[in-house]
Amino acid sequence: MITEKEKKDLKKFILSREQPEGGFSFSKTTPPTLDDTYFALQLLEELKEYSVNTQTISYINQLNQKEFYQPKHLYQLATIYKITHLIDSEKSLHNKIIHNNEILLNTLSDLYYLVLTKELIHMQFTRTRNEENIISSAQLKSIKSMEECKQLVILMMKLHISFQQKEYVHIIQTGQNGDGGFGIIPHSTSFLEPTYQALRGLKELQSRPVDILECERFVHSCITNIGGFGRQMTTVPALEYSYYAFRSLKIIDEIKKNHIKENNY
Repeated sequence: MITEKEKKDLKKFILSREQPEGGFSFSKTTPPTLDDTYFALQLLEELKEYSVNTQTISYINQLNQKEFYQPKHLYQLATIYKITHLIDSEKSLHNKIIHNNEILLNTLSDLYYLVLTKELIHMQFTRTRNEENIISSAQLKSIKSMEECKQLVILMMKLHISFQQKEYVHIIQTGQNGDGGFGIIPHSTSFLEPTYQALRGLKELQSRPVDILECERFVHSCITNIGGFGRQMTTVPALEYSYYAFRSLKIIDEIKKNHIKENNY
């Protein structure tokens, strides 16, 4: 759970990363980036306390879609357009995806973000042989990262591919460390992004971490004295990790509430 004071401090931290020319950046003195703007706007929408200023709208409008071919970046653009209600930009992205053959689609991550992008801008998705091979290859890997587990689970759910859900619950749950967090691969150092990915995967599977309270404590341990969250305890805060922390705490709250409801029946 995040308190009202923590929300206020987090909002202050986010806005401290908004640049005078628009957009958001890693620090007060670095240029704005698509990545940081994406995480900042997602966070501010979650907090429900921000209207996008004209400078940031101008920054977003100046982003050249022709420079972006990776599905992850297309998804970030689609999300930003949706949050800021830039309908013409969203239509332009829709046309780019339909007519452009240069979009990279080589990895599980590429496929994951392309599926999410098409879903976000209401495009139909039809699996090709290449895309089925990407999923099959990822399934066969003996060691999967938390990111791969999350992406596989969500893709197989969205594409209606049958799979052993209990196997993925086991992989994720047994990857929890003693400090409550999760590592990039099972039993490696805990960081916020794989912790969020583990929680997101378990939520999709309607499951939970073995120790939900320790997981919550780990996420809280990453908060800094200026309101943002670092990648782990004692690291510098960033918009990206603040987003993972906020979303993780929100999922943990949902899991705990569902657990209380189940026990009341």
